[in-house]
Amino acid sequence: MKKNSENKDALGAALRLLGVRQRSVFELTGKLRDKGFADADINETVEKLLKAGYLNDESFAAALARSRASHKAWGPAKIARDLSNRGIAREIVKDAVALACPAEEELAKAALERWRKRHKGLSGREETQKAFRHLSSRGFSPSAIWKAIGRHGPVEDEQA
Repeated sequence: MKKNSENKDALGAALRLLGVRQRSVFELTGKLRDKGFADADINETVEKLLKAGYLNDESFAAALARSRASHKAWGPAKIARDLSNRGIAREIVKDAVALACPAEEELAKAALERWRKRHKGLSGREETQKAFRHLSSRGFSPSAIWKAIGRHGPVEDEQA
């Protein structure tokens, strides 16, 4: 009887965690392990949640990728790293990023505009360098960054 009771507790804990926000299988497993549940109870709970549709790495990855692209202005590389760190399989990450970032150049332009609103005092070379670093840290590719900035490549030293 105790074993069934512990499994119910694991299911209850998992449902509470999923009630706060959607999670990947990897994240939920780790949280349940941190709470001291046995691996057998965790595996049984995860299986139940997968079958019931409460746990789905594909939908989790797609939703998180869309959110990161639109609300945080992240590029494909940073989104992919974030999903991978959450235990999402490589193929699922690839699909989620492709859906969330169909036009990387457009996302980079939008992120650049958001950045420029906060950095109005900059211009010229300094603005270009800082904007490039910012967009690069956000996970955009160099080619998408240069297209967003309006150049085809790095600016050469302008001294004559």
